[in-house]
Amino acid sequence: MPSADRKGESSPDDVRALDRGLVRRAQEGDREAFGRLYELHHPAVFRMVRFALGSGGADAEDAAAETFARAWKGLPRYRDNGVPFVSWLYGIARHVVADEHRRGRRTEARDELPDTGHEQVHDDRLDLAAAIARLPEEQRLVIEMKYFAGLTNPEVAALLGTTTGAVNARQWRALKTLHGMMGER
Repeated sequence: MPSADRKGESSPDDVRALDRGLVRRAQEGDREAFGRLYELHHPAVFRMVRFALGSGGADAEDAAAETFARAWKGLPRYRDNGVPFVSWLYGIARHVVADEHRRGRRTEARDELPDTGHEQVHDDRLDLAAAIARLPEEQRLVIEMKYFAGLTNPEVAALLGTTTGAVNARQWRALKTLHGMMGER
């Protein structure tokens, strides 16, 4: 079990070590190890798909569940390339969200048109999710880890094996790029 820091939370290095051990065991067929990975990473994956789908209900929960189902199926092919395991899960989640949008499962029959204010927020979320997906990987990872997983800059730096200054620069570039993309709409 990872050691705790003074706040009672695990350090990024401890989380990575725990993930590696659990992934190895899960790749050998240990369902309990995969269940622990689910417990550790479901909240972050759920936040990401909820944001991307623009809903917090059954659609987001279904997408998060599908993400983990695909992860279990694809786990034998997973290779630790130095990027946090949750980033691999985010990649799967992005594909699940894209599939949801392609299938059009999110459209509902309505008797009346909704208020345009609500639809504008929904459209903005979809546009932002699409813009985040278009970011270069190093910038996208920083945005996902900071805003979806809720990590601090030092935690992101430790997970990515870089400096806090580099994380700050990537975050700044990503936010500037996103601002430009959102302004183009």
